[in-house]
Amino acid sequence: MTGAARAVLGGWLVACALLAGCGGTDEEPPPAPSTAFAQALETVGGGGEGASLGVGWVDGQAARTTRGRDLEQALAPNASSVVEQAAALRRRFGFDPLAAHTLVSIGGSYAFGLRLDGVRAGRLPRALIAAGGRVKPAGDGGRLLDIGGYASVPSPLLELGIRGLGARDAFSADGVVLAISGRARESLLGGGGRLIEQPQYVAAADCLGDVVAARLVPAKLLQSTELGVDLIAAALRRDAAEEVLCVMAGDAARADTAAAALEHGFALRARDPVTGRQIGEDLASVRVKRLTYGEVEAVRVELERRPSSPSGFVLRDIANGALARYLVAAAPQSEDRSLSPSD
Repeated sequence: MTGAARAVLGGWLVACALLAGCGGTDEEPPPAPSTAFAQALETVGGGGEGASLGVGWVDGQAARTTRGRDLEQALAPNASSVVEQAAALRRRFGFDPLAAHTLVSIGGSYAFGLRLDGVRAGRLPRALIAAGGRVKPAGDGGRLLDIGGYASVPSPLLELGIRGLGARDAFSADGVVLAISGRARESLLGGGGRLIEQPQYVAAADCLGDVVAARLVPAKLLQSTELGVDLIAAALRRDAAEEVLCVMAGDAARADTAAAALEHGFALRARDPVTGRQIGEDLASVRVKRLTYGEVEAVRVELERRPSSPSGFVLRDIANGALARYLVAAAPQSEDRSLSPSD
């Protein structure tokens, strides 16, 4: 973890110590990759055995240069509204979400909370207090703020078009949390056991590699239909034309089935089940590979977009349900090719 990441995590954990039931573990987490995304996962709680929590992440530099739609789909609905209304928040409160060096959301099909590291809240806490917010200290000069009931959006944020978030917040000298509930706030402050301690999350971070925006979603939070896999991760790589999709499955047989289904669904001559466009109109190449990370069986799909294709292909496939359709479809059996785990 970089020095900046340690400082952010340390500050948030001071705040977390004042929350009831922060939990955590004294055990060292398993080895994790040293990518920026993996470092962000190290700061997110809500883990423990059987952890099932989605995470969105955007590098701050990318947030200032990447297409807005990509940011929205990486962070998920609710959190995306904070980015959409960044200019209005800056004008009204002096709080600029796009000045953050990292944006982290948690949730499933929508965000339960958003954390912005390296940014000041400006006049926002004062406005929330004036609207009825109740404040308690959170150590190191930070504050926890509760306003309204679960999932309510306080009027200062609602007036600017913020959706879902703001009932349970946290403010420090270099960070802001806007959350739907106390539990979501706790997770964003690092409480409850870190997600990176769970093998599937380590595997997902390793599988994605060096990326600038990512979204992880437990399959059961993505679709009501059984998808046959456990965790799905999609990301934009630093090379603007490259994107990656990773699927974590419970065993080798399920991973083989997922690999075959994805190879079929992303074939350049196949058609997108939502848009009807031929895959090759948007993608120049697709590589599907089976991987094994210790006890976790995985599939990685690496995609290169055509110059004319807008970025965020894999993020859109999660958001619009196309990926779910690939996974539930019966994969054709290949007579001339078998998929086997490889490093």
